[in-house]
Amino acid sequence: MICGRHARALLVLVVVLGVLAGCGTGPSGLSAPGGASPSAQVEQRPAAVPGDAVAVVVDRVVDGDTVRLRALGDDGLASPDSVRVRLLNIDAPELPRDGQPGECLAEQATSRLVELVSDSEVVWIAADREDRDRFDRPLRGLWTEDGVFVTEVLAQEGLAVAVLFQPNDRFHDRIAAAEEQARAAQLGVHGPACR
Repeated sequence: MICGRHARALLVLVVVLGVLAGCGTGPSGLSAPGGASPSAQVEQRPAAVPGDAVAVVVDRVVDGDTVRLRALGDDGLASPDSVRVRLLNIDAPELPRDGQPGECLAEQATSRLVELVSDSEVVWIAADREDRDRFDRPLRGLWTEDGVFVTEVLAQEGLAVAVLFQPNDRFHDRIAAAEEQARAAQLGVHGPACR
């Protein structure tokens, strides 16, 4: 029986084999839409994660809707260079920056994103039709190692709102439904504390 760290090491090995088998990446260092899907990863990919998702490593959480990710290298270790990635179909409250005050629950949204990804040695990302946003950041949906759709959880808990920038509507309906649950329950940014 394989468990804990051994299971994670096996997953990293499977990812490495997928990379060695010729999995392509886009200019961002992360898999681009329409890129080859790592066939070796399919066995380890949780059922809830899209088939075209690729495994990467979280370098750090920037805020409630932005992370820095590192691609897995040929040696199974994360590359030293990280890429700033914007999560698809959500907008989280902004942290204080450039002398401007932060928005309501910005710290909580950031902390929750840290919690969601901190136990995962790898996370899964999947693209939509448009690869980058207007700031040239890759746009991706994000799942934990065990298949939790992070973006949906943030919306469901009221720590992000659904946004749609066409043509990226692949995950929008799920996110909008999750936000509607939070709005109905007056959770997070939809609650009295943020009015």
